[in-house]
Amino acid sequence: MFRLTLRPLKQNRAIWGTRRYAKGSALGIDASVENNLQTETNRVSKTLQKFWKVVSARESGGNVTLTLDNKPIRTPLGNSLTVPKDRQFLALVLQNEWSNLTTLSIKPHTLPVTSIVSRCIDLEYVSTPNADGELVAKIGGDRKQIAQTLLRYLDTDTLLCLSPKAEYEGALRAAQDKLYLPVIKSAETFLSKFAEEPVAIQVLDADIHGMRGNSQLEPTRAAALKYIDSLSMWDLAVFEKTVLTTKSFICGLLLLQNKCQVPKTEMPITMEQIAQCATLEIIYQTERWGEVEDTHDVDHRDIRRNVNAACIVAYQE
Repeated sequence: MFRLTLRPLKQNRAIWGTRRYAKGSALGIDASVENNLQTETNRVSKTLQKFWKVVSARESGGNVTLTLDNKPIRTPLGNSLTVPKDRQFLALVLQNEWSNLTTLSIKPHTLPVTSIVSRCIDLEYVSTPNADGELVAKIGGDRKQIAQTLLRYLDTDTLLCLSPKAEYEGALRAAQDKLYLPVIKSAETFLSKFAEEPVAIQVLDADIHGMRGNSQLEPTRAAALKYIDSLSMWDLAVFEKTVLTTKSFICGLLLLQNKCQVPKTEMPITMEQIAQCATLEIIYQTERWGEVEDTHDVDHRDIRRNVNAACIVAYQE
């Protein structure tokens, strides 16, 4: 099954484990229930081995289904890995992911787009009024619970924690002010559309507030919840992936608001800039103290891989 484990603080990055928030709240997969459905995605995650010869995309009824040796690839809940025909590029990306896997080299990060699309499909499947409660629990598919969990990231948002001006001779704080503050202002303007009054996002400034937690005002939280509720299930899955990867509610907002079809977006930004927002402090840490092998370099690639995978899924509509 495609899963996610969160590590502490800014070293949290998406890996193939159990989807959790903090110390136990399930967000993606219920760790207490072993998922033994006989699906291709579950088989790959357990064996980490290639068991097929031919990957193809089969068109039928306006949809494209990915197949292995002419058998449909299935998500962790057993749904076919199928996308609408008008998302032809997304189907090609999925086919390319599976085609480029080699025997004994399948790793947690090698199917990032498949992971998100599977989550999209399964969330959509369990969002129907008569959805089986056990299946909803198995993938953490309760929309209200997902929204509440993601909302917590607005309090601890990476972009809302400003370093002391004395650190790194003021270079880090100057970079944060330049990169973060315009984005925060744009986020306030955007979220105000979901509130009766202008939204004010609380920033945690180390020089002013010291060592304490951050907490958003209730009108801001209400506006953020309304925004989450406005998302389609596919966009919700993309938003969830981006927020968990970057540890930033605002980064998820940025990614979705830069969709190709959004004219004159209020928050123009590239995917590389989103990744930089999420890793700005790490960039300065490695410049000063050097890179820790298999930690900083892995995080650098992991964030960009997941952000760009989320971008591909979100923009192919």
